[in-house]
Amino acid sequence: MRNAGNSNFEVVQTGAAVGAEVFGLDLRQPVSNDVRDLLLECWFQNMVLLFRDQDLSDEDILSVADVFGGQQVAGSRAFFLKAGFHAGATHRVAKHAGISLVSNLGEDGKPARETAGVGSLEALWHTDNSYVDIPPGGTLLWSEIVPTNGGGETSFNNQYQAYEELPSDLKKAIQGKHIRHDNLRNTAGKLRPTAKEPETREEITGPAHPIVRIHPKTGKQCLYLGRRYKGNSSYIEELPNEEGDRLLDRLWEHTTQDHLKWTHCWRKHDLILWDNRCTMHQRDPIDHTQARVMHRALVKGEPIISAWKN
Repeated sequence: MRNAGNSNFEVVQTGAAVGAEVFGLDLRQPVSNDVRDLLLECWFQNMVLLFRDQDLSDEDILSVADVFGGQQVAGSRAFFLKAGFHAGATHRVAKHAGISLVSNLGEDGKPARETAGVGSLEALWHTDNSYVDIPPGGTLLWSEIVPTNGGGETSFNNQYQAYEELPSDLKKAIQGKHIRHDNLRNTAGKLRPTAKEPETREEITGPAHPIVRIHPKTGKQCLYLGRRYKGNSSYIEELPNEEGDRLLDRLWEHTTQDHLKWTHCWRKHDLILWDNRCTMHQRDPIDHTQARVMHRALVKGEPIISAWKN
């Protein structure tokens, strides 16, 4: 694979249902069109790519996002700005609109169990920004500071395989159904700054997306569940609450099975790219006495292609 500064790279699959590690690339260097096309092919095949030992600036991370499809601003940024957090002045909002800071540092700069963001809490199984009309195609997450044996491992699962393995009665039950995606809570299930606890499902203000979508690059069908929390949260539009919740219970139990996942243990300066169209992910709790600081960029997405229209 030929490119000045990035002349050769090797791809080694994890052996799990998802994931591969890419060796031999320095992502601070330009990437040729040929190498870009090969990387895209590799990404679509493996869904999650790991690049180790990447000493990157935020500008570098955004350049990598451009390689894989362009940049997209996270939906959570608007909540923090509305709440009075200033870009570049806190551990919540980066100065670059395309970068999100995923940190367990409080406003005093020290690690904490709970912050205005997810803090050190578990990040529940979810798909990034499923709560916007056009969700991102992918996510880049780069580790600046990681705790020593302090948790924060991240798991990813394969939503192509999850759909393929659905029992026939469950596959029939979801036909034509859509989920209204909760945009009021973060990935730990906490209300976002300025958001109010919804008293009814009609107060969930996120968009509705099909339970099964078609990947725009591979043409394959996959489950698309997004995120779900206790109380009035994401729900199936076509069903009453109790019936919809029972169906969602079955879907979440099925899609988060261990054989569908791969878990990554972070090292400093790891960069991971995952496909939000066909994976979900989850983060273990963090030792709240140790700092963990990550920089995230979203790869631009496309309007969702519903399986129900094909």
